[in-house]
Amino acid sequence: MSKEQELQQQVVELQTQVAFQEQAINELGEALADQQRDLEALKREWVSVKERYAGLREQLPDSGVSDEKPPHY
Repeated sequence: MSKEQELQQQVVELQTQVAFQEQAINELGEALADQQRDLEALKREWVSVKERYAGLREQLPDSGVSDEKPPHY
């Protein structure tokens, strides 16, 4: 194999590697965007759960028991 053929083969290999890396980067970017959307949805759901919890606590009769820890803690 001549020196020129070796160089051409190396260039082809490098181009192949770059193509795979570009594909991997694109896939990782899409996965990150999906996770960000999921995270935002979970945040909205968490806020909703907290609001419902607060509303339910307001509906409970006052039992005179506070949420404070007992003195032995």
